[in-house]
Amino acid sequence: ESNALSNQITPLDQICPDNFPPLHANLHDRRPEQVQHYVDTLGHQTLMWNTKGTDIPEIQVVHNHKFAVWKMFKHYHTESSVWDGNDYIKGPGWREPISPFKEAIELDGDWAAFTSWFLDNYGHFVHDHLSTIAYLKSVVPETTGFLLVDGKVTRKVLEFIDPEFYKRIKWITRDQVFHIKGSLTVAVPLGIPITFGCCGGWEPMRQWLATTHPDRPEKKKIIFYSRGGSKDTHHGRVVEANHEKEILDRIRLAKKKYGRDEELVIFTGQSGGKTMSIDKQFNLFRSAHTIIGPHGSGLGGNFAWTNPFPSTCEERTKLLEFIPGQDSAQVQNLYATYFPNIRKWPLDYHNVLYTKESTPKTTFIDLAAFDDALAAMWGPKSGNGQELGFPVMNTN
Repeated sequence: ESNALSNQITPLDQICPDNFPPLHANLHDRRPEQVQHYVDTLGHQTLMWNTKGTDIPEIQVVHNHKFAVWKMFKHYHTESSVWDGNDYIKGPGWREPISPFKEAIELDGDWAAFTSWFLDNYGHFVHDHLSTIAYLKSVVPETTGFLLVDGKVTRKVLEFIDPEFYKRIKWITRDQVFHIKGSLTVAVPLGIPITFGCCGGWEPMRQWLATTHPDRPEKKKIIFYSRGGSKDTHHGRVVEANHEKEILDRIRLAKKKYGRDEELVIFTGQSGGKTMSIDKQFNLFRSAHTIIGPHGSGLGGNFAWTNPFPSTCEERTKLLEFIPGQDSAQVQNLYATYFPNIRKWPLDYHNVLYTKESTPKTTFIDLAAFDDALAAMWGPKSGNGQELGFPVMNTN
């Protein structure tokens, strides 16, 4: 019993109540007008999402229905259908069946299903799919199976998280049609991606990881995510090599200045010339005190392995993400950040902006702003972001 209690998470709204519900990360930039624009833009956007209602998906249970995940024209676009005759489930990601469709495969028993986008992409699977799978798992009986589109990343992540749950999965392919003879429990989200609503929908995911992987490493690390020289990097945004060395030098100097004794680790997603295994990525990121680097799946997927047990602002893992600003939107798009997706995870979240010299392939950041970010995270009174003096969101 005591072991079970020790693996219980603290609800997000109790960890850092002064920062709840979250509106934006902490931007470090010495231009007041740029900071105000960031606060207003992300703040208004997130406020709109937060006030849409709960992020817990609507659950619909049907019996003796057909189910399919369709292969769409765009690789990242996925839509699914649950139907009986002319009656079908409606909502984001759900649509009327696409005719003509294949002959249905009959399935006995009870099943669960959902729909999302970007199938089998590591980052998107973790922050767009996994939370819904975890929520469905928390509301259906253990005898209920799961219908999931087959994919190498999906298999690896779920088998690592919970080998017993993995046995409950039936792997399907797109355009297959199934006739579910028993019950089918379906999650209908407020929107895709699942940025809409706030902020309890990710608690089952965090509790699941805390239960199956309750590791609490004593030795902490500072992780720098490098997108250079990795075959796993497909979308550019590589920090220029000499500039990256300057950044790492600044980190080492700040470690000494603020008395940080954590080991600095450079993470590329590779180990021994191959993609690092999920368990190695988990072990690394569960030990993270601070994670630093450019927007990319190295952050957007691995945040989930960080400490699920914080009970105060100060105990949260610190995350510093490099993103495009007003004069560097050419890199990706303005304020392309994981914050809207993973604001529901207990992270002390910070941003610095790419500079105007940056391109979609090669990026630079303002080193003075970077020093400010390190001071905010590691210096005196670091922890909840409230002492940093960010402007109030403009409500006009």
